[in-house]
Parts: sequence; C-alpha cells; structure tokens
Amino acid sequence: PKNAAGSDLAPRPYDEPVTSVGYVRYPHLRGDLLTFVADDDVWLAPVAGGRAWRLSAEGAPVSYPRLSPDGGLVAWTTARDNASEIYLSGVDGTGYRRLTYWGDRRTRVTGWNGDGEILAISATGQPAAFLTWAHAVPVTGAAARRLEFGPAGDIAVNGPVTALLTSTQHEPAHWKRYRGGTSGRLWIRAAENGAFTRILPGLAGQVTSPMLVGMRIVFLSDHEGTGN
Repeated sequence: PKNAAGSDLAPRPYDEPVTSVGYVRYPHLRGDLLTFVADDDVWLAPVAGGRAWRLSAEGAPVSYPRLSPDGGLVAWTTARDNASEIYLSGVDGTGYRRLTYWGDRRTRVTGWNGDGEILAISATGQPAAFLTWAHAVPVTGAAARRLEFGPAGDIAVNGPVTALLTSTQHEPAHWKRYRGGTSGRLWIRAAENGAFTRILPGLAGQVTSPMLVGMRIVFLSDHEGTGN
C-alpha cells in the first residue's frame, strides 16, 4: 500500500492475515479444560489438545461461556429466546437449564464468585439499556441479586478481591482505538465491604475484560494501538 504521496506504507500489526482455519471466540479455561464458542454453540476441549466436543445445540448466537471454579459446570448467555439469557450445564451435558428471565439483550456472563454463584452484567429492571449492573445468579434456581456497586460493564471476583469495570458498554470489536469519554475505567478493592480505588487512570486507551489471577489483575487494552 502507498500513501497520498505515493510512498510505501509499512504494514501494521493488525493488517496481518488470519491464518487459523477455525473461528473461535470467548475462550475460558479452568484447570485442564477449555471452553469456547464456535458455530453458534458452546464447546469444550482439553487444554493439552485433542478432540473438542459440543456442549450446546442452541440454534442461536451464544457467548461468554465460563467454567465454574471446580470445573464441573459451564454458564453462558444465549439469544435463543430473543433476549440474552443465562443457561447452565454440567461439562458432561447433564443439568442443562435456563436460569434467568430478564429479557435484556445486554445480559452476559462474566464469571463466578467464591460462593459458586454466576456473575453477570445486565440492564434488567433499569430505565435505560446502557445502565448495566452486576448481578450474582445462584445455580440452585434461587432469585438473582443485584450487587450494589452502581452501573458496571464487567466484574471479576477472586476471594475478597473485586475488580470492577465502569463506563464501557460494548465488547472490544465495537470500540477499536476509541479514545472518548466513555472508555472503560478500572477499579479494584482488596477486601469485602472495602472501598474501590481506581487504577491506571492515566492509560490513554480503552480498557475491558478484567480478570483476577492470583495477586495480579489482567485486562485488555488498546492504548498501544491494538487490543492486547
């Protein structure tokens, strides 16, 4: 490629061709098991490699499968009922069931907490679609409860530590190199019932998908030009 003056342009990292023969999304691993989405279904596969097997047969878009802390359950969101709702299944395909009836297209699973509840983001019960809040959803079928952290775009919990993302409303594919005022802001608290502190306030880019791994926080950001 050349610029307006006719000079050659150096290739950019995001111009490289896709070399994978498959198209998989939303990976999540727990121990030696990996879950992901392909062909509008939830799949499982051994981390070491080998044959993957299909867990769901939704016939509709699915997203964000997340393995439980003990590796025995998978929760995900599906649009098979028009709005996105949370479904659950054992990794062996048993216990398949729907857990929410929220009627909100923004509902999505973000992970699990230490009590074995599913963590999710949804605007259910809110006056505007962008006012998503964090919720804890019991796998027993008991009523979900809203977590009183205020509007949030993502949440991760590891023991007493909670990471909260505010402001962002879309997954990474929708905000490439966005630099506006609704970029994600990352907050963390080190103890239950403690105060949240914003971290990396000077990062000049979008932030999303926080995860707590041991004593570290991992997230996506494109402040260097591409999402990494």
